[in-house]
Amino acid sequence: MHEQYRTVAYSGPLRIRRKASNMILGNLVTVNADVDLETGQVTFFVDETSLAMLRADYQRKIERLHKE
Repeated sequence: MHEQYRTVAYSGPLRIRRKASNMILGNLVTVNADVDLETGQVTFFVDETSLAMLRADYQRKIERLHKE
């Protein structure tokens, strides 16, 4: 049995800062937690939309490195 929770750091949600260039707004993605209520094991994850943004950032980084 699993339950999903939002994570909190201090008074706001736990977030990952994206390393995308020229990003001022929208450069954070929220990290969520999935808790196994039987074992207490916690798994952190990001939603599909955020994951797609992180993958796109990584792909742009790789493309820039190959151009140099």
